[in-house]
Amino acid sequence: MVPEAHHLHTALVSAFPAYTTKVFSERGYPLDRRSVEAIEAATAVLDSTLAIELERPFREQRRSPLELFRAALDLVAEALGEGEIAPTVAADVTTGSDPYGLAPGSSSVLGAEAHSAHMAWGAAKAAAFTGGAAAKPTVQMFIIVSSNRDDREAIIAAVRDRGLPCRAERNPAGVAAAIADGSVLAAAVDLSHRSGREVIARLVAASVPTVVYGDAVDDLVTTGLLTQGVRTVVERERFLADPPAFLPALA
Repeated sequence: MVPEAHHLHTALVSAFPAYTTKVFSERGYPLDRRSVEAIEAATAVLDSTLAIELERPFREQRRSPLELFRAALDLVAEALGEGEIAPTVAADVTTGSDPYGLAPGSSSVLGAEAHSAHMAWGAAKAAAFTGGAAAKPTVQMFIIVSSNRDDREAIIAAVRDRGLPCRAERNPAGVAAAIADGSVLAAAVDLSHRSGREVIARLVAASVPTVVYGDAVDDLVTTGLLTQGVRTVVERERFLADPPAFLPALA
């Protein structure tokens, strides 16, 4: 495990109990024996799954650290459900996979150490990808496909703030050209884009890690996209609040 990965593993596992108990307090969920045992079990699961994933070379990693962190929280949510605890957050804040509103939007809410470790790991992973493409005439970058100009500019600015290249593509032809010259590190596609489905199909066929966001991302749509090969499906508002939290190599 590279140093950045080791540091991130330690920081996230350490942050998990503190973050979860803090969310319980903020949401008003009971921190009883069932919940405490669930948090302990979830911490152990995160420790194991995160270690396995971070031991892999960057290019072989399939799930992001925050994705695994959120998955561990599912065990805590199950305990709340078994205890017949009702969600205390508004319906528009939760999702089908996060009914209790436990999942962090980004590593910034996990504490300074976890956030710093996450940023350092993300930079190391991005360097591994861009360094591997040094012999190519193009630089690998994140591709954004959205018909909304404000959304495009906000996403691109958020990714560039992390020090990584990002650009927008307007249509399937532009995406196809980017795929052909090997310049696509990962992509985010607005499901409402008039050619969104075609773009998604091209990206998935080329094995490009793809995030899809939109307004109508119910369970049926999400399941279909994930089955197709999309990496992550997320609601528009949640994605736009912190795009880097969902993009592979950053999340």
